[in-house]
Amino acid sequence: MNRSWWWLLDNSAIIWVVEDDLSTQRLVAQNLKAQGYRTKLFDTAEKAYAALRAEPLPSLIILDMLLPGMSGVDLIRLIKQNNAWTKIPVVVVTVLSRQESIGSQTEAAGAFWVNKPFDANNLIQTVQDVLASVGQEGHTSHG
Repeated sequence: MNRSWWWLLDNSAIIWVVEDDLSTQRLVAQNLKAQGYRTKLFDTAEKAYAALRAEPLPSLIILDMLLPGMSGVDLIRLIKQNNAWTKIPVVVVTVLSRQESIGSQTEAAGAFWVNKPFDANNLIQTVQDVLASVGQEGHTSHG
C-alpha cells in the first residue's frame, strides 16, 4: 500500500509554529487546527531548537525570520547542519523579502516562503502543498 499520503488523512501531522507575535501565532494555530493538524507553539527559535533535540520531530515548521535572540535564519542553518533534521520542511512566514533575508541559503535549506501580512487560506494551501510534496518523509518520528 502506498502510504505517502496516509498522514494527511489521519490528522497526525504535527506542525510547529515558531513566532514571537502571539496574535499571529494564535491565528496560524487556529487555522491549522481547523484543518485537522496538531500544532506546537514556540515564541523563540531557542525553544524550538531545544525541542528538536528532545521531542519527536515535526512534520513541518512554520518559522518567522525576525525573532528575539536566535533568528529564524540561525535556526534554519542549525536544521540544515543536522542530518536527522534536514528533511523537515520549513515554511518561512515573514515581512522580509527573500532578498532582505538570506535568500539562496533559505532555499538551499529547503524553505518555502509566505510573506506577511498573509492570507490564511494561502498559508494553509502552502502547508498542504509542502506536506504533499514531501510525502511520508514529511511525517517524521523520534530523532
